[in-house]
Amino acid sequence: MSSGALFWPISLGLAGFWAMVILTVLVLPITFFSHQAYARFVQTATATTGKEGNLIDAAEEHLGVRWAKWLTFVYFITVFPAMMVYTITITNTLIDFFNTQLHLGILPRVVVAPLVVVMLLAVVQFNTTVTVKVMGFIVVPFIASLVFFGAMAAPSWNLSVLQTASNFGGVTGLMSSVWVSLPVAIYAMGFTTVVSSMVVAQKRVYGEVASKKVSSILLVAVILIFVTVVFFAWSCIFALSPQELAEAKANNLTALSYLARKFDNPLLATASQLIVFLATIKAFLAHFIATKESAKGFASTCLNCSPAVIHGKGLQRVLTLFIFVVTTLPAILNWNVLNLIQIIMVPASVFMAYFLPQYACYRIPALHQYRGKATGWFVMIVGTIVLINGVVAVLKL
Repeated sequence: MSSGALFWPISLGLAGFWAMVILTVLVLPITFFSHQAYARFVQTATATTGKEGNLIDAAEEHLGVRWAKWLTFVYFITVFPAMMVYTITITNTLIDFFNTQLHLGILPRVVVAPLVVVMLLAVVQFNTTVTVKVMGFIVVPFIASLVFFGAMAAPSWNLSVLQTASNFGGVTGLMSSVWVSLPVAIYAMGFTTVVSSMVVAQKRVYGEVASKKVSSILLVAVILIFVTVVFFAWSCIFALSPQELAEAKANNLTALSYLARKFDNPLLATASQLIVFLATIKAFLAHFIATKESAKGFASTCLNCSPAVIHGKGLQRVLTLFIFVVTTLPAILNWNVLNLIQIIMVPASVFMAYFLPQYACYRIPALHQYRGKATGWFVMIVGTIVLINGVVAVLKL
């Protein structure tokens, strides 16, 4: 589950009531069918000596080395920008916490942002096993906290969002609202970064019959994420007025950080900020691991670096310095998180999850049975909409 779930209530609530309903209905099939197609493509890879049968292996085996190189590059540029979102979020959460909860004034962003990134990079200097354990320790409390704070927001529910039900700009205004909010909805529900490793693990255990097991796992995961995130999002929206949602967006804060201001109990307010902090750390760690692995793949397949260089400390230091620069500057400048998701992150990721698997259905014999399916066209149409959305957003800057 992406920490984008913490930002989705803002995007969803500002879309208006009827757009909220449409997006909520659409996001479940969009998430399941796209992730299912993505998993099916990974399943076609053959695990051999030196290859575990992951996404890149599937591309190289069935589509050729050039495809594998291109996919490695795309995967790299897809995962590392996400870390910008997380360093911005942690920086803003800390500044808001010290200001609104501890009443110590607004801390200088130019000091907080570098310190945040240094602390995050210090954590990921441990080996991958330790990092994964830290992530595993955080993920369950994060899911539980969304349900908990969604329930705690219930006493503050009001009907102000229903005012948008009668003044939504007609069909044109409604479609425009859905259009603008769709990328954030996809991001909030997405978990493509873990699908490849999950499929590899299931193939090791179940072999040729892993496909049914993978589909079952995906269905349960998507339903669990859907129920949790939708409940949290709708509860936040009904607890905050449209004006408060707009202010949260303007301040570049998560819905939970803004909701903390409405809790009379200081302990709850502090806990909600802590959850944002921990959830964002989890997401940063996950994307750092993905970035590190994709950087190694990029160095190997695209730059033809030797194994000594790929696994040496030099590449690790260069990557760490690179991440420090590209994640600290956006946090200092306080780039808008929702704009980053709409313009960079989702359009880059839909290539792998929405287009590549559908193209593979026409190239890989094992996937021919899925050619021309209505679900495939549905995923392609959504992916196209998101790409156009990102281009239009860039042109408006």
